[in-house]
Amino acid sequence: MARKSGKSANIPWTDDELRRSVEVYVLLLRLQLHGGDDRAEPVAQALLGGALALRNDAAVRYRMRNISAVARELGAPVLRDFSPAESVGALVRPRIRAMLMDNPDFVRILAPAIEHSENDRVRALSVLRTLRQYLKDLEHELSWRGHNKPPDQEEIGLDLAELRSALADIGVIETQLESAAPDPQVVAARTSNLLGLANRLAKWLGERTTKFVDAALVAAGPVVVAKVTGLLPLIVDSLEAVGRTLAH
Repeated sequence: MARKSGKSANIPWTDDELRRSVEVYVLLLRLQLHGGDDRAEPVAQALLGGALALRNDAAVRYRMRNISAVARELGAPVLRDFSPAESVGALVRPRIRAMLMDNPDFVRILAPAIEHSENDRVRALSVLRTLRQYLKDLEHELSWRGHNKPPDQEEIGLDLAELRSALADIGVIETQLESAAPDPQVVAARTSNLLGLANRLAKWLGERTTKFVDAALVAAGPVVVAKVTGLLPLIVDSLEAVGRTLAH
């Protein structure tokens, strides 16, 4: 990703920039803990391309390594792609720490819930419904693209067959969770498929870091670009919610 360097390196990081960096870090850490691909750096650069447009690649990488350092201090695992960099600014360290501890997903990594609750199943079904609707919206958008053949058709990292396969997986998982005695092996196989989709999305994002700051791409298909980018956190949410339900 070709971002500007120079004076921007001396501009203090805003709370919005730090918070977005923490959010992306935690998302990729959750994916890693579920067996996601190791290469987090290109995906992080892609997801942060718009939010951190003034920061060059080296600054983004070092900030993510700072987050690793603080996460390790808190007793959490860290992203393998971002080894902890201890020289965190005295004013930045407490801000990162507070943002991590204010992130409910990070808190769950630190202290996973032990007691089972009926709310786990309810939440899992709710998250799966959200993911299913998101995939259906994306399916509709890709179907329209298939009929109208827009010039950026080759830029999208998913096809209709993958989306329909994911929808079928979600349907099976929902049926299992709604039953009195869900089959863990069936659910595990279907969630493994969703993890594979998440990994393919992550790879696609990482391979196209420069294209996410390309005005021509955004102008050509902003709805699809936004939906494909936003799909990754929804899949991770679903993997976690289903995992918590079956764990008990």
